Amino acid sequence: MSRRTIRAGVAGGLAAALTLLGVAAHADPDPNNPGQPIPGKTDSQLYAAVGADAFAELTNHIVATYNAQAPAPTDLLESFDAVNPATGNPGDQIVTKPGCSVARPNGANAGITTILLNQKSDVATGGDGTSYCVDFVRSSRAKGTAAGEANLTFYAQSRDAVSYATLGNAYAPTAPLTTAQLKDIFECTDTDWSQVGGQPGAIHVYVPPTTAATYTFFLQAIGSSVTNVNTGCGNTTILQQQNDGRTLNGDPQGIAPYAVTKWAAQENGAPGIDDNRGGTEIGLVNTTTAPTISTSLAGHTYEVLNPAFASGASASFGRLFFNVVRNDAPQELKDVFKAGGYLCQHQDAFLIPFGNTPLGDDQTQSRFCGQTS
Repeated sequence: MSRRTIRAGVAGGLAAALTLLGVAAHADPDPNNPGQPIPGKTDSQLYAAVGADAFAELTNHIVATYNAQAPAPTDLLESFDAVNPATGNPGDQIVTKPGCSVARPNGANAGITTILLNQKSDVATGGDGTSYCVDFVRSSRAKGTAAGEANLTFYAQSRDAVSYATLGNAYAPTAPLTTAQLKDIFECTDTDWSQVGGQPGAIHVYVPPTTAATYTFFLQAIGSSVTNVNTGCGNTTILQQQNDGRTLNGDPQGIAPYAVTKWAAQENGAPGIDDNRGGTEIGLVNTTTAPTISTSLAGHTYEVLNPAFASGASASFGRLFFNVVRNDAPQELKDVFKAGGYLCQHQDAFLIPFGNTPLGDDQTQSRFCGQTS
């Protein structure tokens, strides 16, 4: 089989064990106490993650499966959602480890900012004074050029794409929207659906917070920016939580960016994920190429990102997911994400139920699992 298709060995018992019979994935480390660390561990025995919403539940599942190994690792992984899993609110204070109180980052951009603070645990509140409060970040964007990011290592995980979501076609056109049309919509140059081939009615532009890389990446893909949106639309945009179709409030005239793999994971009912699509559908961009395709794993059929959707005329909408650590992170943490490491050994079993397209292990290719930048 091709390196980009499901490997036969993985599609057997291992995949079933990891995705179907494995431990439950929890939102936040302690499901009974959102925003709190795994109980019974010191700060030096925990590696805490924050960041992107787009694959938060996927990371939760990887973390839970890693921690459930027999014998159990001495040092455990944690992953905190982008929003409070009980209330849905962003920005609450979370305790990632004993002695560590951190404002919950809502998105990859905020997660990168947080890890670069290099905050360490507080002795006065139970920490050892030397352990970092955040050890790795779920990033839905590539490494940036800011000086601080040179101190971080980005490990490639999987493929994603960002498109847009609408509720049916009562107003939005059934034909693909072009990159230029999306730019005009999100900069409020075009303000009526009839201007882009839809039915007459005002376009309601929903935007995630700028801390979300899903939003800033989408704007980059359409040739726009937060500044252009704010200038063109003023205060007419409507704030929503990224990758949560319910926050369009059932609005048939609404449009919002949406990570394709997150939508697919919600469709698949992947471990620990809620179906928050709210009736939305992923829109077509430039061509009629479908955003997702069906694939089989361990006797189950899943929707995953269609690689063809993120190439050709819509290549700018394709992106990678990364796990980000400090350059001097402990080797045991790097071993989880490196090429040939824990995640990459089980990439099909972990990634496919969550709609992600695995990168494969062939290091002669331009992209492979665990590739560093």
